[in-house]
Amino acid sequence: MRDDFFQDENVAVEIASGEVVAVAFNKLQIAPSESSGKSFFETFIEERCKRPKARAVIDFMVDVDTKCNHFERYGIDSLVELLFLGTCREHRQKGLAKLLCKTSIEVAKKLKDGPITPLKVEDLGPKYAFMKPRKPITKVPKLFTSMWTADGTKKIGKDLGFEVLVTVSLKDYFFEGKRFSDGLGFVTTCEGAAIKI
Repeated sequence: MRDDFFQDENVAVEIASGEVVAVAFNKLQIAPSESSGKSFFETFIEERCKRPKARAVIDFMVDVDTKCNHFERYGIDSLVELLFLGTCREHRQKGLAKLLCKTSIEVAKKLKDGPITPLKVEDLGPKYAFMKPRKPITKVPKLFTSMWTADGTKKIGKDLGFEVLVTVSLKDYFFEGKRFSDGLGFVTTCEGAAIKI
């Protein structure tokens, strides 16, 4: 990484200011259980997602995941998804997002040895006490996935060897009568992509 930044797993921090300037959030996901048949996102909407705008975004993600059909397509029972990738505007074009993606993939590969740090609902504090506890995931992820929306992230995915499984137009998704693409000022697409790990 450049001399101006240091990286700690999935966060890039500017040394001079000490501020986080880029971040990647990932989640471990297992195949829907036979008993519920629900994906991670579908369960998340039911149990935790309360705001209508957030629900609309999660519904979009469910739709893209369904079209990608990762678990059946690859015959796997666990994967890691890059859920969020962001870089402060003034720190873009420095390779930080690509580096965080590479690091995220490397961390995902390390999960073959078990959880890096077990986390319980109690660890999240009283604000999250309403959440149902989950059993630790012991399945080893064999795929790393993402939904690329910006031209820059699509380029990162291509550079890192991701396979694009599906492309959807954001003009086809709505919240309160407005297209998802309206807030962007231009029509764009989202790519559901994956790479084996």
